[in-house]
Amino acid sequence: MPPRSPRRLSLRAKIAASFAVALAVLSVMEGLARVAEPAVLEWQPADGEGIILTGNLHRLWGLAPGVRRNGDAMATIAANGLRAPCPSAPRPTGRERVLVLGDSSFFGHGLQDDETIPVRLEAELRAAGIDADVVNASVPGYSTEQSRILLDDVGWALQPTLVLVGSLWSDNNADGFRDADLLRTARLYRESPLSGSALFRLGLGLADRVRSGDHPRVITWTKTSTWPEASTRRVPLQAYAANLDAIARDAAARGIGVAFVAPVNKQQLEPATDPVMGWDTYFDAQRAVAAWHGAPVVSAADAVRGAPDVFLDVMHPSAQGAERIARQAVATLTGAGWPRVPLLGRAEPFDPSGLHDTPIGAATAQAAQFSPQAQLFPGLVDPTAAAPGAPAPAAGAPPTAGPTTGTVSGGTGPIAIRVRDPSGGLVGSLDLAGPGAFSLPLDRRLGMLDLTATDATGAVVSAVVERGTGSLSLVFP
Repeated sequence: MPPRSPRRLSLRAKIAASFAVALAVLSVMEGLARVAEPAVLEWQPADGEGIILTGNLHRLWGLAPGVRRNGDAMATIAANGLRAPCPSAPRPTGRERVLVLGDSSFFGHGLQDDETIPVRLEAELRAAGIDADVVNASVPGYSTEQSRILLDDVGWALQPTLVLVGSLWSDNNADGFRDADLLRTARLYRESPLSGSALFRLGLGLADRVRSGDHPRVITWTKTSTWPEASTRRVPLQAYAANLDAIARDAAARGIGVAFVAPVNKQQLEPATDPVMGWDTYFDAQRAVAAWHGAPVVSAADAVRGAPDVFLDVMHPSAQGAERIARQAVATLTGAGWPRVPLLGRAEPFDPSGLHDTPIGAATAQAAQFSPQAQLFPGLVDPTAAAPGAPAPAAGAPPTAGPTTGTVSGGTGPIAIRVRDPSGGLVGSLDLAGPGAFSLPLDRRLGMLDLTATDATGAVVSAVVERGTGSLSLVFP
C-alpha cells in the first residue's frame, strides 16, 4: 500500500483546523448571545383552575381543557379547546350547524356555560323551528389572525353550515405588536431546528430589522427589552378587512355560508362625546366586507339598546344581554332567508385598499398589564404591580396615573366602588361608609373602564371611566 500524499494530509489538516476555529468562534458568539437571554415567544402563566387561557402551538394562546373559573362563573372547556357544549363531527344529516367566531364577549366572560351567546342562539334557533346546533369557537383575546388558524385547526372539521363572525374588538385594540408578527415569529422558532440557539434568535431579529426597517416582522425579546412605547393596532384595518374576506371566501369554497355580528360596548349606547371613536373604522370595514359578500350583519347594539342589565362590565354581555343578541341574530338570519338561502360569499376577493384608519383612540389602547400579548414574554408582567412594562410618559405629557373623583348620592352605606378593565380584571376599589365624595387613583393608560357602586341593599349604579373623564356623579334611585 503506497504511503499517503503529504499534500493530501496537509489539506485535510487545514480543513479540520478551519472547522475547529469556526466552531470555536461560533461557541464564543453563542455564549455572548446567551448573556442577552433572547427568549422564544411562549405563554407564561401556569395552569390552574382560575386560568382559562393556556399556550397554543399555532395560535399563541388558546383555551385550557377542563372546568375553569370564569369571573364569578365556571366555564367547561372541551378536549378540542372549545367551550362546551361542543357538538362532534360528523354533523347529522339535515341539521344546520352555526360556528361562532369572536373574543371574550362571544366566549361568554363571566357567564355560565348555558348563558353564552352561542348557547342562547341554539335555543332561539330551535324555538324558531330550525334544527341547528351552535359551536362556540370564540376565545378571549382572539383576533381574526388567530381565528383563521382556529378554523383550520378545528373549526372546518366540525362541518358548520354557517360561520357567524363577531371578531372586531381584539383586532381594533392598540397593543405592543401586530398579531401577524407574533404568529410569524412563533412559527419561525417552531419550525427551525436552530431555534434553541441564542445566536440564531438574535441573528434572526437583526437580519429582519435590516430588511424591514422601522417595522420589524420578527419579534426578538431579551432580558433588557421593554414594552414598546408606541402602540400599534393588533390587526391593521386593511388586514382586518382582508381576514374577514378570507374567512367568507374560505367558507364559500366549502359550501358554507357566512354572516357577521357587530359587537357592542356600553359607550356606544351613551350620548356621543367624541365624534370619532377609534373603533369606527373597523365597524365600517366589517360592513363593507359584508356588503361585498351579500352577508347580513347582526347589530348587537340594536339588540340591547334601552334594555336594563345587559352588561356585566364595560363590554361583556350579561346573560340577559346574550339572550337579546341571540334573538337579534335569529331575526337577522331568518330575515335574510337563512337557512333556505345558504348565504354563500363571493369567490372574488374584496379590495381593502380604499379603507383608511384614523388615529388610535384612548378607548382602544391596552396597557401591558392587561394585554394577552404581554403574557408571551418572560418576566414582563408583574401581577402585583400596576401596568408594569407599560411605556413611560413622554416629556411634558400628563401623568399616567391620577385620581378619578366623584360623588355618590343616595344609597345605603357602606358603599363599595369597584373599577374593572375591559377584560373584567379589577384595577381599582374603594369602600365608602356612606354617600359622599370619593377620589380613586387610576392608570389612565387603560382607556375605557367600568366603575360600579354597590350599596348595602345590593342596589348598583355604574359609569364608564375614560381618559380625560372629569368628576363623576353616581346617583342611587
